[in-house]
Amino acid sequence: MRRLNFNSITALTALTAVLISGYFISDSGQTSATQTKAGGGNVLAAKARQLAKQNGLIRAVQAGAADADSFDTALFAEEPQSQADDALQNQSVEQLLETIESFSLQDKPNEEIRDSKEFQQLLYLLTSDPLARKGLLERFMSVSGTPWGDTLSLALAMSVVGRETPEVKAAATQLLRSGTAEQRLNALQMLGQVDGNDGNIRSALLDILRNDADANPKLATAAMATLSQKGMVSQEDYQAVADAIVPLAHSQDPQVRQSSLQILSQWAGRDATALQTFTEAAYDADARVRALAVAALGQGGFDYQSVRDTLISTLQNPAEASYVKAAAQQALEVFPLDEQALTIYQVYASESLSQQSSAGFN
Repeated sequence: MRRLNFNSITALTALTAVLISGYFISDSGQTSATQTKAGGGNVLAAKARQLAKQNGLIRAVQAGAADADSFDTALFAEEPQSQADDALQNQSVEQLLETIESFSLQDKPNEEIRDSKEFQQLLYLLTSDPLARKGLLERFMSVSGTPWGDTLSLALAMSVVGRETPEVKAAATQLLRSGTAEQRLNALQMLGQVDGNDGNIRSALLDILRNDADANPKLATAAMATLSQKGMVSQEDYQAVADAIVPLAHSQDPQVRQSSLQILSQWAGRDATALQTFTEAAYDADARVRALAVAALGQGGFDYQSVRDTLISTLQNPAEASYVKAAAQQALEVFPLDEQALTIYQVYASESLSQQSSAGFN
């Protein structure tokens, strides 16, 4: 018997896109040498603006705006790109940093600083000049953990997109091992675009998760976001990650619980421990945690009978949030349903479609 297929998962899609995204957006566009000289700063500025939009959406989710319709669509609007002033193109990194630092001393918002022409031009110079990047890294290490260090860590992160940068990895690892909480947050931001699967970095991240998650949920969440960007690893490495992540699914902080489920899912764990963790989280007090959990149960690899009752229970719960039910509906679509489950699925899908249609006429 064929199953009905309805796309009523807009809210879940928005939520999942936020939670599984990294901190930074890579850029694959190429320009000619002339175009790069004239507008290279603007190319990188577009990424800075996208980062600001992404962070805004993350803050909206963390504040409880779980309904996709409540997200400000302006976050995704394209902004016009201005040409860098001729004078700026002739300024050195040192001159640009002096101006940008003056913005910080004037208490200008970080978003305004990062969207300034001076910051755009700085990104262009750092991208094209390894020596300038090395000098900025040295300066960053002397001010890490401060608001100025936060600005410099972002500039460094965006200047190493797609590059092997052992000096950045080494500096970040040093801060992760022995820095203050704020210094480690700066280091994690700086690692946002570093490629590769570095065992030293992963080890430092796992130490943070084992030792600091309860005391500093913000740091733990940032560490997990960085961990999520690492590539394929051995079974032994996976087990080390799983052992550090699974306990965080029971954290008192809902954002830590959300991040732990997302990481566990990304690391492709489909063993009994992962199944139990996702199943328990499907009944979490936080709706966003439940949405991630039921979505993970349908991502493949789990036996239908092991997830069936949890997904059906979610779908039939009259008090459940609509986007959590939508996640359960989507999860069920990957399985060959038995007659009872298929009937429940069809009833829910029909009711959901009817509600959407009615809302469209209001």
